[in-house]
Amino acid sequence: MSGGLEEMAREPMGERARLESHLRLLTDAGNAVQRRNGTTDSDSSVTYDKGPWTALKLICLEYYIPAYIDILHRQGRRIAYVDLFAGPGLNLIGSNHTPFPGSPLVPLIHRDTGRCFDFHLLSDSNRGRAEALRSRMSSWRSKGGSALIDGQDYLILSEDANELARKVPSMLNERGVSHALIFIDPEGFDLEWSSLSAMAEGFPRADLILLFPSAGVPRVLGLYDESGYAKMRRAIGPGSEMLGPGSTEEDALELYRANLKSIGKELSTEIRITGPGGFHYHLIPAVRETSSGNPWFRVLMDAKSLVEGFGPDIVQIVMDQVEGRMGCLDV
Repeated sequence: MSGGLEEMAREPMGERARLESHLRLLTDAGNAVQRRNGTTDSDSSVTYDKGPWTALKLICLEYYIPAYIDILHRQGRRIAYVDLFAGPGLNLIGSNHTPFPGSPLVPLIHRDTGRCFDFHLLSDSNRGRAEALRSRMSSWRSKGGSALIDGQDYLILSEDANELARKVPSMLNERGVSHALIFIDPEGFDLEWSSLSAMAEGFPRADLILLFPSAGVPRVLGLYDESGYAKMRRAIGPGSEMLGPGSTEEDALELYRANLKSIGKELSTEIRITGPGGFHYHLIPAVRETSSGNPWFRVLMDAKSLVEGFGPDIVQIVMDQVEGRMGCLDV
């Protein structure tokens, strides 16, 4: 039995079943996007192709959205979803290129249950990816076949994320948005702290889910490259001038946590997403603490307990089972 199968055999069946349930929801949506093609022939080839660990990141986002929408709509809020590094809307994940909806399409999965954001603000600096996303958004259909999205519900841009982040507060306020979920998944250290803090302080009524490129910290520190240091420091923010060759990943994470607290995101944890060969990153839910405890944060802690229990080998195995490439294991 391979190492991945042995690891799976030790997992409680309930956790594996939960993983399978979320993967099935996402792969069903991804297959639907791919079948519809969303798209012109040129758009259909524009995809984001990554390893199986990427599925865990999307599970975290998908896990959080229903509770977030339920609570805020119950309060009568007008809510928005913001994705600054949106990509083309279709991911091909793992060794068998299993289709998954990209992060900008994940919120649409729950629209059939009546869980809808009132506005979607999406952007990718690459114009080809932005156009592919536009096609896929406009072609999304409900289970009954009707279009779920129209031009009034969303805005898709092709702008630099640092420039757009500074505009987000006014764009949301102009549309009467009272709360937003902002998903931030940059490549490496592409989002500067000054842009993030301007957005968070300009529109404080938001929950942030940020990807922190943890494995990139020791790599940058080990290169002794001043341009790499400068980019990392601009992303981490105040105090990062103290980071140097003797610093650790945990030093950088601790500083980033402190900086998030300084802009009013008083409660944060990290969800570790693990890939092969020591590669990993953290998703950080950065939300404001409340006197009664933040219910959305508790949902993310539940997602943390799920996704941190599985490595990429197991995710690949379960994806293959969901897609019918492998029989179920008797564990």
